[in-house]
Amino acid sequence: MARVRVIFQEEQNFDGTLVRELTVDAARLVLVGAQGEALCNVPVASIRSIDRGAEARTVRLRNAHRNHGRAWSGPEESQLREMWAAGTSVTDLTEHFGRSRNAINSAVRRLNLPPRDGEQPAGTLGSDMAP
Repeated sequence: MARVRVIFQEEQNFDGTLVRELTVDAARLVLVGAQGEALCNVPVASIRSIDRGAEARTVRLRNAHRNHGRAWSGPEESQLREMWAAGTSVTDLTEHFGRSRNAINSAVRRLNLPPRDGEQPAGTLGSDMAP
């Protein structure tokens, strides 16, 4: 038997208990079709990963950060330089540009923006690198 972690898109109701994720010990993974037929019946140990793919990941991340994965435009880079120099917080920058903290910090490093008073340079240990 192997342990399988299942994460649902929305809460599921199992006899009055609402769950968003669960972990089960199982020997086989069986996917059942609408008519009750087994579409897939394989040993759990043979499965490396179950993933909805890069497109689903991009959609999920764009729901959190509207510009996830998009290249920075010249005007955006200029605005980042100005806002960085003015001391705008990374949190405010993430909201303004619709990008993650890591995307902001990566752009700061790529643009060689200087560290600000009281801050370590972006990307160093102890810096503001949380997602």
